[in-house]
Amino acid sequence: MRSRILKISLIALTAMAGLSALHRESAAAVQNKADVYKDVYNGWKWWHVYCYRCHGMNAVGGNLAPNLIDPNEKMPLPQFLMIVRNGSADKAMQAWDKLLDDKQIAQIYTYVRARADKVLPPGRPDEVGPKGGPWIPPEGWPKQK
Repeated sequence: MRSRILKISLIALTAMAGLSALHRESAAAVQNKADVYKDVYNGWKWWHVYCYRCHGMNAVGGNLAPNLIDPNEKMPLPQFLMIVRNGSADKAMQAWDKLLDDKQIAQIYTYVRARADKVLPPGRPDEVGPKGGPWIPPEGWPKQK
């Protein structure tokens, strides 16, 4: 009888531990999506303060600056940070290091990546999701390196 109670207790504890781990993973995934949304939304806000005048409302370029969502022109974050911080080599783009810190520049990069990867439609991220609500980052985006 005692061994049976011990076995049942062990099975119950194992199941509870598994559910607890699953819950932690689920919470981490939800938190990650919330962080991704926040970075995209903040990137969109910074974009509309500093970048849209030259690069266009939805990062598609304009007369003064290139299209940043062209899949042939994707650049890694370190290169993006360097160009935004220091300006372009030909001085066509000014340096933004006095107005934007690395976190803000990385948020702009995340917004541009979402547009370039075609996971974020044009418009405000808080209005382009289901039923006109907030955008929901797709599962597995952005790809982790």
